[in-house]
Amino acid sequence: MPKKYVMPYGLSTPPIKAALKWKLSGLLQKKRPVVPDDNFTLTMRSLSAEALQREEDFIVWLGHATFLIQLNGIRILTDPVFGNVPLTPRLATFPIDPVHLQPDVIIVSHGHYDHFDLKSLEKLGIYDKQIPLILPSSLSSYLKPEAHTIELGWYEKHIHEGVTITALPASHWHRRGALDFNRALWCSFMIAHEGERIFFAGDTAVDEHFAEIAERMPSIDIALMPIGAYLPRSIMRRSHMDPAEALYATEILRAAQMIPYHYGTFKLSDEPIGEPHSWITKLAAESEIDISVLEVGEIMQI
Repeated sequence: MPKKYVMPYGLSTPPIKAALKWKLSGLLQKKRPVVPDDNFTLTMRSLSAEALQREEDFIVWLGHATFLIQLNGIRILTDPVFGNVPLTPRLATFPIDPVHLQPDVIIVSHGHYDHFDLKSLEKLGIYDKQIPLILPSSLSSYLKPEAHTIELGWYEKHIHEGVTITALPASHWHRRGALDFNRALWCSFMIAHEGERIFFAGDTAVDEHFAEIAERMPSIDIALMPIGAYLPRSIMRRSHMDPAEALYATEILRAAQMIPYHYGTFKLSDEPIGEPHSWITKLAAESEIDISVLEVGEIMQI
């Protein structure tokens, strides 16, 4: 394992001091007035195993950064997190018993607890079933040795039964413990089959990598883009995007369609829990890009 990943995108120094200052200042500040978006709850559609048994390809949002994508009949599951994360309860019910997901491949974008959850991976039976797990470089060190892991650096790819999964840059960082800052890589991913391209951004800020990806991988059909955890800007702007920034990044990618995620499931930052949804819904009504705001558990055919 390298001492530290130092990349052109993402934090080069641990954000501990800034984060502590943010949390401590919050204890001293008066509570702001309650706004309607504070009472927001994601709409959830219950899913059944039978509903997922379909020949046509689809995308279903399962909350936060977890998507089940079927492409060429292959099921790809992104960043599976089914329950709470440390110190943060889950606010949106998971729409299906995870045993019914039956992924052929699992993608993990980076090592933060709200994206890389060891208990959720074990519920999927990754060790017994030997489900291929595509991870950023050095992230497999957190798993048992018997896991079937495929580590990728940026622009490296893995092909699974005709579906090409390429690791791409993201403007983010890694940490799970006190001493492992940037000891593993962080990625976005392109999932492609015969001209169909689906981009999964992972966690990222707006940065130069979007133009670089658009140059190397044009004609993106669908961009899955994170839109939440953006306040306070002094802390979050180097790690996350707000809805307007996510739309701007989608425009840079020249993607035909955008699906937002990373909001409403966990309270990770200072904006009202429903503000990202209200904001992206307004943008969807105004944008020339097709912004599909999915409900949790909603199946969208592709």
